[in-house]
Amino acid sequence: MRVRAIRMVMVLMVLTVCAEAASACHTCRKNPCVLVPASSPAPTYQCVTEMVPYTVYKQRKRIEYQTVTETIMARVAETTYVERQRTVCKPVWDTTYVQRVVSTCKPVSETTMVTQQYSVCRPVTTTRQITEYCMQPTTTYVAMAVAPKCGHCGKPKPACGCQLVAQTTYTPVPMVRDVLETQYIRELQTRQVPVTTTHLVRDTKVVNVPVRHCRMVTEVVTVRVPVTTFHCEPKTVTRKIPYPVCETVAETCYRAVKHMVPVVYAPTPVPQAAPVASDQVAPSKQG
Repeated sequence: MRVRAIRMVMVLMVLTVCAEAASACHTCRKNPCVLVPASSPAPTYQCVTEMVPYTVYKQRKRIEYQTVTETIMARVAETTYVERQRTVCKPVWDTTYVQRVVSTCKPVSETTMVTQQYSVCRPVTTTRQITEYCMQPTTTYVAMAVAPKCGHCGKPKPACGCQLVAQTTYTPVPMVRDVLETQYIRELQTRQVPVTTTHLVRDTKVVNVPVRHCRMVTEVVTVRVPVTTFHCEPKTVTRKIPYPVCETVAETCYRAVKHMVPVVYAPTPVPQAAPVASDQVAPSKQG
């Protein structure tokens, strides 16, 4: 038990020392650790990432062309014609004419004038006298008894008696005037109307009708048959052959590098007091 306890104490001491060294290394970035005295203030650091260029050489292939001249054997076609005779049958058409009698009917039109009666209404005007009666007014004065009371105010008049009143009468008076009367009288008149009649007349004529006959005729025909032969001739050909060429190309790449840089603060400007004249009174603290 004592041995195990001693071992545990030693392990704890080693872990404590390692932890302090790691902490010192992370603080000052140096090995061995340099501790900053407690009297001076610790500087402030910030992490800055810087892109550092570096050159990388790569192999690249490009295609170039090489001109090659060579002689090859090319096939050349040569065509000759050979005459051959053969017998063919071809149709021959003969045309003969045959007379035929054809009957046709053609229309014939005839126009005749026909007398036609038609009715016409003719206006006839007559004058007739008409007797009319007109009412002619006649005015006479008649004596009539006056009413006991006034017609306007209803009070009795101072004196009663007769009074002349105008009376209008209408007397019929005969008058004669002329009236025009128009009547339509029907009359019969005669006119000439053309009438066309059509009838068919039979006509006979002779027509030549063509008749075609076909017969086969034997004929000897000379035909030129093409015969093609090939022979080889030398021919010079110039062509370009592609081939790859390797070359080294330099490329510039960038990698990120982090640095811990101390932060430098700008000095704080000290405000300067404005000069005060001797003849002016300085303001009080209360003001």
